[in-house]
Amino acid sequence: MQPVQAALVDAVPPWVRAAVETYHGLLVQFGTFAVVLAALYLVGRLFVVPPVVRVVRFRNPQDRTLVDAVRLYGRVLVFVFSLAVATAAAGFQSALQGSAIVVAAATLAVGVAGQDVIGNLVSGAFLVADPDFNVGDYIEWDDRAGTVESVEFRVTRVRTVEGASVSVPNGELTSHPIRNPYGNDRYRMQVTFGVQHDDVDEAAEHARAAALATDRVLEEPIPTAYADAFGSTSVDLIARFWVRDPERARLLAVRDAFVRRLNDRLREADVDVNPPIQNELSGSVAVEEPRGTRAGEGASGDR
Repeated sequence: MQPVQAALVDAVPPWVRAAVETYHGLLVQFGTFAVVLAALYLVGRLFVVPPVVRVVRFRNPQDRTLVDAVRLYGRVLVFVFSLAVATAAAGFQSALQGSAIVVAAATLAVGVAGQDVIGNLVSGAFLVADPDFNVGDYIEWDDRAGTVESVEFRVTRVRTVEGASVSVPNGELTSHPIRNPYGNDRYRMQVTFGVQHDDVDEAAEHARAAALATDRVLEEPIPTAYADAFGSTSVDLIARFWVRDPERARLLAVRDAFVRRLNDRLREADVDVNPPIQNELSGSVAVEEPRGTRAGEGASGDR
């Protein structure tokens, strides 16, 4: 075996042997660091984070935001822990302690350059902790709106009504008012329409009956319909009713069903909705012949 080993050693270029001899200790440290980091991270990723996520999902089955956040932050914590242990196992902590000025300068540079990232990271933690902000919610802020798909470290993914995916910085959501119109278990809907002055009471009764006959409309609070204002040719009525378990798509279906049912009832009762303007015109119109017409006719007859 010794002759074989000697032959293998002789086959290695001299500069490689010199580099290995010179940096042997450093290479061992880097190897130890990589092996410990990979082993600890895989163990934590496969055997620590999943059970914790399952426990959180079991205790909060409806809170997808918290479950996703626990999974994401758990993986980050496992990586940070693995990095610290691997650094200690490889003996790099002494090198870091000996270069305190370099570490301080690097920390300052990262803090200045990444203040927005850190701010968004903190804002993301606040969004996760907010019980009224969850994945799947339809939210409105400023002049934009969409459905929350995920809350990540720096941004929140929002799916707009048009189907576009928008990455919104977490700090923007925490620094602006957020409206969640369908966040509660019921939602008040209103529909405005106009009828002739003599049909106000009858139309209001039909509106209340149409609301009660529509699926997902609550009987309590009772649907209402009342006159709101005078239009140019009609009286404007507002029908209001409450819908249970609101979601944007379901609310559109409820509104469509109510409007169709109300339209059918009013048509059967001969009640005109939003009657058009009807103005009676009177007078006469005089038509004068252009000058020279008869003269031209005479001239053409002479020829």
